[in-house]
Amino acid sequence: MPFPTDRRLRLRSAARVLLLPYLVALGLIVWLPGQDAEAVTGVVATMARMLEGWGVPFDVGYPVLEFIANIALFVPFGALVAMAWPALQAWKVIAAGAATSILIEVVQIALPTRFPTVSDVIANTLGAAVGFAVVAMLRRRRKVGAAAS
Repeated sequence: MPFPTDRRLRLRSAARVLLLPYLVALGLIVWLPGQDAEAVTGVVATMARMLEGWGVPFDVGYPVLEFIANIALFVPFGALVAMAWPALQAWKVIAAGAATSILIEVVQIALPTRFPTVSDVIANTLGAAVGFAVVAMLRRRRKVGAAAS
């Protein structure tokens, strides 16, 4: 592997720096008491109510939207970890996403207003995989562009 350019080092450093505020925000979202978390995540319920107007029952729309939101919540995790440590293999980034999600759900067991679920672990892990895949595709695209030049 060639010596990393300044651009690569800056990107790696930026990803590592951004990972900290992302993890703090993630912790607040997933561990705040239920009422406080609703102020942050209430958009899911709002969207589910909008879908009701199109004939999608709330009891169907809400879980689907919540699953999608959990995927979206962990896309930055996978992307930032992949950028911060570019030598990591996909399975290691995805495993780190799964482990982080499991930790979140285990802590939620002790929080009286939170409800841990296996579907959250699945969605969060999928989100980490999507984040890694996006970074991998961008890397591949950049290599192809560089080779064509």
